[in-house]
Amino acid sequence: MPTGIGYAIDANGVRHPNAFCLHDTVYAPRPQYPYGAGTADPETWTRNLEGNGLYRLEINLVTGRVNHITVIRWTRSPKIKAAVTDTFKHWAFKPGKWKEITIATTVRKKWMAMTTQ
Repeated sequence: MPTGIGYAIDANGVRHPNAFCLHDTVYAPRPQYPYGAGTADPETWTRNLEGNGLYRLEINLVTGRVNHITVIRWTRSPKIKAAVTDTFKHWAFKPGKWKEITIATTVRKKWMAMTTQ
């Protein structure tokens, strides 16, 4: 995820680049691409989802856990939005340091050539 976009607000209300906050993560898994066929119709498969999102995470100062997520800008894909917000719900930071972080996400499709023998 890009760390140069967004900001973090510390326990004293001072704004910082979000990279400062990310150094204090205790647990921060990356969102997983929502692969899945779901149906037999290839048009509904998730392999072509892409876009940019911007999310604000409110952090509980006592526990360091994310207690609320606001979607500022989303990818226009409900599946990606769900994957990202479900992952951010599990993020945790060192308690008492940060109360808010705004973080950008980018999803791009990457096609890879395959050969058979």
